[in-house]
Amino acid sequence: MFGIDQISWGQFGTFILILLAFWYLWVILMAIAHQARFKRNHPFEEDQATSFAPENLRPIAVSSLDLPSRLIPFSLEMAIALPVSFYEETGLDEGYAISCFARPNDSRLPAILEQVQYQQ
Repeated sequence: MFGIDQISWGQFGTFILILLAFWYLWVILMAIAHQARFKRNHPFEEDQATSFAPENLRPIAVSSLDLPSRLIPFSLEMAIALPVSFYEETGLDEGYAISCFARPNDSRLPAILEQVQYQQ
């Protein structure tokens, strides 16, 4: 149709490589031109700064009276028991049907919940 049947893969590959080489050559030349046009004598960090004159710092006085005299307690002051349970391998778990948990009056539910390991 457009002469595609007359082009070999070698010619097509050569065309793509030449096109890619020209593209990279153009990118490199644009980068060199851009760099030559914008020669910087100052660092990038100072490029858009308005003023870098040193500011006059004023010291502030900090006293121990400004801080609390004792540690501020947490809102919970009572001891919280943290039960520790170790995982025990019980073999392959086939799981439970969702209907066991959907019915609150199921007789198997308390036995199932005792086996469930959770952490609060």
